[in-house]
Order: sequence, then structure tokens, then C-alpha cells
Amino acid sequence: MAPMLITRYRAGALALAGLLTAGFATAASAAAGGADLPAPTNTKPLVGKATTNNQGTLVGVRHARHDRYDRVVFDFKGAGTPGYRVEFAPLVGIATGTQIPLEGPADLRIVFDGANAPKLHHYVATPRYPTLRQIKLGGAFEGRVIAGLGLSDALGFRVLRLSNPPRIAVDVAHQPTQPFRSERWQGGGDADVVRINGVRFGWHPGYDRYVFDMGTAKFPLIDVAYVRATPTRIFVGFTGMTTRVGTVSGQRPSNVTFNVHENGTVSGFIDTEARKGFRVMLLTNPTRLVVDVKR
Repeated sequence: MAPMLITRYRAGALALAGLLTAGFATAASAAAGGADLPAPTNTKPLVGKATTNNQGTLVGVRHARHDRYDRVVFDFKGAGTPGYRVEFAPLVGIATGTQIPLEGPADLRIVFDGANAPKLHHYVATPRYPTLRQIKLGGAFEGRVIAGLGLSDALGFRVLRLSNPPRIAVDVAHQPTQPFRSERWQGGGDADVVRINGVRFGWHPGYDRYVFDMGTAKFPLIDVAYVRATPTRIFVGFTGMTTRVGTVSGQRPSNVTFNVHENGTVSGFIDTEARKGFRVMLLTNPTRLVVDVKR
């Protein structure tokens, strides 16, 4: 990641209408259908404490496919559930440290602290769902149980602690269903000021992902469109509800640049190799703008 470089301009330095290609579409908010949950979006490690001081026993592992995600359920026998840490990392044998291969290019590792698994040490299942490709246990030793999920991509995940009976569910998201587009996109519009705390990049099968970490609880008005004069450049514009000067900090990929204007707007640019389309998502908790660029 390159250090963030900012060019500061006076108001009116860039004409938005001249930069953008024709075409316009407004964003639609996504709502979870029926009683099912939406797809998880978190990709950072998740840690939880045990709900009991007594060691539990892992007695079963189940899996199922849902509309927006795949689920693995770990069933425990005892008064509660153990502590856990879930993160993208290789699965290793708990007593040997030897890496255990999993089907799929991304490994999600799960470590339970305060549990044993006397009958499931070598559990393996290969459901080959859209995201969840395989489940393996890496063993149990001295009150810890380690498991791994082989995934088709490093997508969002969440952990749910359930009771009656005690169990822990791990959900892994399916790929987004929004189509890639070339028309202008607009959404957000509630933040008073633009605060961008950095841009993260991730490679995914068929597309590149750019995550703009926002420093406000709400989104400013956001415009995303291809630039008319440079067809492979994507404009990402941010407009606050006030004229307070926005800020951009943190790190960014080398092909992402920013111009900060004195009228409360910030212009971002993503330079791509080809014009194949993009899709946009607004994610919360924390506030993030996601721009996927088709490869």
C-alpha cells in the first residue's frame, strides 16, 4: 500500500458534469427477505469469550446452504459454549502445527477455547456449496479444538452464539448478486462532512474490490461513474451536507488518488486496465463504501 497523497483544490476546480459519462441510476437499499439474515460483511477476526467455566464437548458439526450465505453449526454438550476466535488463516494440526489443506482458495480458521472433541478429531465434510467448499477439524488438545472452512473466496463471515442446545454457528457470505454496470450510480447523502480513513484492496475471482473506510456513522452523497475523457478511470465522488472541508487519511492502493476541494467535496479516482463494469455497495458497522471492478 502506498502512502496517501492528497491534492487540495479550490471550489469549482473540477466540473462534475464534464467528468462523468452519461447515464444515471439511483441506489436501492437491500432488505433481508423473509426471516432469513442478510449476507455477513465482516472480514476481520472475531473473538468471543466462553459462557461457562466448564469445558464443553463438541458432539456434532452440521452445515446448510441459505439464500445469501452458507452456515456451519458446531453443537456442544454442556452448560454453555466455549470461547472462540475466527479468522482468515490456514488450518493447522493443533498438536503438530502442520498445515492441513482445504478445498478452495481461502481458509477460515476456527479455534474453540474450553472444549474437547473426543469423537470428532478427524471430521471432514465436503458440501461444495457456493462459498463453503469443505469443513475439516484439525484436532483437539489441552482444552482447544481447531477447525477450518475451505471457501471459494475470502468473503464476509459472522459468528452466532446460540442456546438450547448450546451451539455456535459460523455463516460465510455468498458472492454479491448485484450485476456489474457502466451507468452512473448515486447513493448515501446523510453525512455532514466527508471523512475517508483509508482504502483497502482485495483480489477476488473475476473482480477487484476497493473498500473505502469512512470516518462517519452515515454516508455522504456518493457518485460513482466512468470518466468521460478517460474511459478506464472510475470517478468516486463524495459530497457532505455542509461545506466543511473533507479529509482523507490512511493508506490506499497506488491506482487510487484523491482531490480534496474547499466546498466540502472529495473526488476519488480508480485507474483500471479495462472498462468492464463496476458495482457499488454501502456497508455499515463500520461504515464502508465497496466498489467492485470487473476484471
